[in-house]
Amino acid sequence: MLYLNITGKASRRRCKDIIEWFKGEYLPNHHISIDVVHRGMKREQAYGYCSVQDCDYRPRDILIELETTLPEELYIQTLFHELWHMYQHVIGTLRDKRGVRHWKNFKSDNLDYEDQPWEHEAREMEVVLYNDYMGIKEETPHFFSNRLTNS
Repeated sequence: MLYLNITGKASRRRCKDIIEWFKGEYLPNHHISIDVVHRGMKREQAYGYCSVQDCDYRPRDILIELETTLPEELYIQTLFHELWHMYQHVIGTLRDKRGVRHWKNFKSDNLDYEDQPWEHEAREMEVVLYNDYMGIKEETPHFFSNRLTNS
């Protein structure tokens, strides 16, 4: 079951369609509550965030924050990126235990952003997910710019 709450200025239908597709493909048997908040994030120099709201063990209450002014293609890629972080939390490969980030049960909170393996995986998967969702069949993956550095 999916409980979904979408707020802010963005296409609720597009957001809902993407999240329902993702959940059906990757987490069909999980009960999840997702709050999606569209807000201005330019000052933070970020396009999106994913946060666990309830607990570190078996998280099911997720907050996804997205920049409101993203072009459609970048919006979809960013939402898939954040949904993949949700997936990482739900299946347990990414955890926050007592304020310390763990990746596959190894303490990883001391890594620089560009060295974080969960970010590498999410960047790769956003392309795979985008292409799958849009029905694009590519032989070689198309890598998009790093959204967090706007490059």
